[in-house]
Amino acid sequence: MQKSMSAMNRRGFGRLAGSTALAAAFASVGRPTFAADNVRLIWWGNPERDKRTYAVVDKYNADKGADVLPETYAWGDYWQKLATQAAGGALPDVLQMDYRFIFEYARRNQLADLGPFLGNELQLDDFDQGQLDSGKVDDKLYGVSMGANSMSHVYNKTVLDGIGFQLPDSTKWTSDDYVTIGKELKDQLPDGMYFSENMGLQEPMLQTWVRSRGKELYTPEGKLGFEKQDIIDFFNYWRMMQDEGLTAPADIQAQDSGKMEERMHVIGKSLFGFIHSNQLVANQNLMEDEIDFVMIPNAGDKPGQYMKPSMFLSMAESSADKAAAAQLINYFITDDDANDILLIERGVSADASIRERILGALTPTEQKIIRYLDLVATHVGPLPPPPPKNAGEIDRSLRPAWESVSFGQVGPEDAAVQFYDNAAQILERS
Repeated sequence: MQKSMSAMNRRGFGRLAGSTALAAAFASVGRPTFAADNVRLIWWGNPERDKRTYAVVDKYNADKGADVLPETYAWGDYWQKLATQAAGGALPDVLQMDYRFIFEYARRNQLADLGPFLGNELQLDDFDQGQLDSGKVDDKLYGVSMGANSMSHVYNKTVLDGIGFQLPDSTKWTSDDYVTIGKELKDQLPDGMYFSENMGLQEPMLQTWVRSRGKELYTPEGKLGFEKQDIIDFFNYWRMMQDEGLTAPADIQAQDSGKMEERMHVIGKSLFGFIHSNQLVANQNLMEDEIDFVMIPNAGDKPGQYMKPSMFLSMAESSADKAAAAQLINYFITDDDANDILLIERGVSADASIRERILGALTPTEQKIIRYLDLVATHVGPLPPPPPKNAGEIDRSLRPAWESVSFGQVGPEDAAVQFYDNAAQILERS
């Protein structure tokens, strides 16, 4: 399954040619097959993902003469099921894995090292190196990324084009630029529309804020990786945005519960909003106006953003036929026919030739995602350490902490210190 044009594409997400002729050339590259035995496959999903995954499994079984046994669960049920199977030493051969949990499963020796299969059952010559490294734990490969995404500022392109305003290069703009642009556009927006949703309650925005200052939300040891002054400055910034009328007042912003259909930019209350890149299609489907996205303005001199693996395919250490399991992983990651079915539902493929092949089958909105990640990849920092066990509790505590500021109940500094001290105590309990 060696790809003859791999040398052209090892620049990964930093270079995407996108020509029809080149896509056709990749499509013609032959990929010899391996023998395949029976394996169990498990993933978390939704109706669309399930439909696509079952179709790939059916094709694999037909093409390889295999008998892959698939099972799928919703996110919450999935991890309970996986924990039960792991405790009984009965994990499926191939399992979908999340960055939040891959370190835990790998260090408990429940996942197999995929390194010995590289160049044999696993042919990843066209794979983006950064995404490949994202599946490593303690320098061993325990998962192959199924796709990538990154954070973004989404905006209403129809409204901005109507004003005739040209955004600056988003690889270079700063949080101060964001304020300046907001003040310039403030009085030109439609009635009831503010420049930006207020992002003081968004943990990913706090993460980009501290990363741009050369820090992280969490250390590899599971402690807080930033200082109190960082969260104080963050709260002060978004309180200033509210006071300047660049974001909605607290009572309007609070109507956004976090559901996609209630986001400020979706309901026409803000020009700019926050999403992850793989949410663009779902956002666009909720709006009549055209939307697009740009990188997040930096609050420091370091890259705040990073390329996040959407999910991995991993192999159980207990698998009875690891070679067969590796072949199935390879089929999902690199096979042309499989990816004609999967497209970018799990994120944008890190395999350069697959990206080239599927580009023409994508909608204009989906093509924006590929172009965006191609841009982001050249202006990102390293993947952060995985969040510690109780990080979800800290994430959930950010919104009430911020809203105490936005509603004027607590000053930004006092609220920031309370949030920081509470977060440290939460991690102490983990």
